Amino acid sequence: MTHHVDLHAFGVTAERGFLPIADPAIEIPAANPEWHKTARDLPALLPSGKIRAIIEALPEFRSEALSSEEDLEAAMRTLSYLGMAYVWGEPESPSALPARLAVPWHEIAAALGREPILSYASYALWNWRRLDESGPIALGNIALLQHFLGGLDEAWFILIHVDIERRAGAALAAGARAQAAISDGNDADATSALNDLGDALDGILGTMKRMPEACDPYVYYHRVRPYIFGWRDNPALPGGLVYEGVTAYAGKGQTFRGETGAQSTIVPCLDAVLGVDHAPDQLREYLMEMRRYMPRKHVGLLEAFEAGPTAASRIATLGASAPKELAAARNRCVETLRAFRALHLEYAATYINRQAADATGNPTDVGTGGTPFMKYLKKHRDETEASLTK
Repeated sequence: MTHHVDLHAFGVTAERGFLPIADPAIEIPAANPEWHKTARDLPALLPSGKIRAIIEALPEFRSEALSSEEDLEAAMRTLSYLGMAYVWGEPESPSALPARLAVPWHEIAAALGREPILSYASYALWNWRRLDESGPIALGNIALLQHFLGGLDEAWFILIHVDIERRAGAALAAGARAQAAISDGNDADATSALNDLGDALDGILGTMKRMPEACDPYVYYHRVRPYIFGWRDNPALPGGLVYEGVTAYAGKGQTFRGETGAQSTIVPCLDAVLGVDHAPDQLREYLMEMRRYMPRKHVGLLEAFEAGPTAASRIATLGASAPKELAAARNRCVETLRAFRALHLEYAATYINRQAADATGNPTDVGTGGTPFMKYLKKHRDETEASLTK
């Protein structure tokens, strides 16, 4: 029986990948305009050192009029940026968020099936616009909707990810075709699909290689990274963060993970199609935990891929009779995925690990998601390399 993965059923397209099907709205939403305007003004407000008082003075956030996905995501982006600014925008981190911010943030996050903290979806997937609306979603024609401090380095860091997400659409479509062909025993079509997947991965890696063009390691570490840390395993918030007024949390400090590329669904989907396995350990538990921070439909697509056959399993089943072209096509994809992970590891060392820690909440040995990232990224790379068909 054919294993058919329908990207559209999960809000995903070959043209845009996990980016929203319609461009995020540029205009400030009609509901809660003061909140959205304050968020848009963060680059001007954060240097004042008074962002907490500014947020506390905002009128009550009204969420009853928000129903569409676009409205909810716009609200989530605004509340997430303001929430992170409230915690990290002044020298001493608070132990609690005021109810005025905490309650609507929790409410909107619950409606979207995510946690009330800035996640990759709000930071990248829903945080861009096209300069020329008739042009491509690509570097050179995209800009951010929302910033913290602003500037080229912050924008470039995020826009690199937007470009990658768009390019991943072709990879996801090819992965779906590959699984359908494998389930039908059609090795020729599976090989063709994997070759297309390899082409898409080449484009993704090419975009990733452009990170240093306009994102300086020193600027990233000192101006971009501090605002995206979470509350878990963070020495600046040893007791987590209390969300005042949120009855579900009963006044207990919450320990959510910070924004991280591990919340992108691209690589887990590719692992599922190619058959790149990760050993059952603390790293795998962390990757599973990241699904709490992904859009629900994207997790659904990942689970659909995981329920299907893998290129590795097909080659293993055929054994010595496996077409050389099929094994070569898979190995090309796995090798490019390994190169992507190796480059990520290199950037982590350059942009974070080799920088000088200047604040308790911005350590060089812990990632924004609260993990020993160098150890984890090395393991990712090595497990991918070990998956190559011999």
